[in-house]
Amino acid sequence: MLPVYYDLHIHSALSPCAGDDMTPNDIVGMALLNGLDLIAVTDHNTISNTESVIKAAHGKDLIVLPGIEVSTAEEVHVLCLFSNIESALGFDADLTPFFSTLSNRIEIFGNQMLMDDKDNITGEVERMLIAPTSISFDDLYNLADKHNGAFIPAHIDRESFSVTSNLGFIPPHLKINTVEVSLMGVENEFVKENPGLIADRKVIFSSDAHQLWVISERNNHFLIAERTAEAAIDFLR
Repeated sequence: MLPVYYDLHIHSALSPCAGDDMTPNDIVGMALLNGLDLIAVTDHNTISNTESVIKAAHGKDLIVLPGIEVSTAEEVHVLCLFSNIESALGFDADLTPFFSTLSNRIEIFGNQMLMDDKDNITGEVERMLIAPTSISFDDLYNLADKHNGAFIPAHIDRESFSVTSNLGFIPPHLKINTVEVSLMGVENEFVKENPGLIADRKVIFSSDAHQLWVISERNNHFLIAERTAEAAIDFLR
């Protein structure tokens, strides 16, 4: 088994709350500088910048998982990660009818910049990405499973936008094998203090980086048979 050092919750400049310097090449460069083997780009309710980050990492010793941080109808944040861009795009197409039709207000929420793999700005997304979708937590689980994605409730230690704060529990009828605890939760020993909640689930610790300097260093890892996107998703699923 091989260790992979990871950060599976990173926002690009497409997320309105992220810095404009969260460009594809800067994300890849910081991940490599920090010694990471595996990252995921997880913008709010969109997958549109992921392929550019994957292309920016081409030829470099870094695996980029296409992903998205979905806000469900209950305003629970969930990471949906995939082994390839085709699966991610299929998931995104099925999710599109559930997206909010509200328009972004740049002066309040920030820019939502589309970029190519050379960090050129190619446009902006007009819909408000931080608005919740209309898909339920359960239906999102089924949609991610349909596209062979990993369904990971995000930052379950937080008092807002988490499955624990908004639903009060992790639904036992869903086969959720991995959950995410924030780096603040690590400091607060959330896992140690909530053994019943974690149960036999895998726990990942990611940065939820909206700024370059927040991207994780080489601190957290898991073991997989080979360093591939497919093996990582199989582990997380």
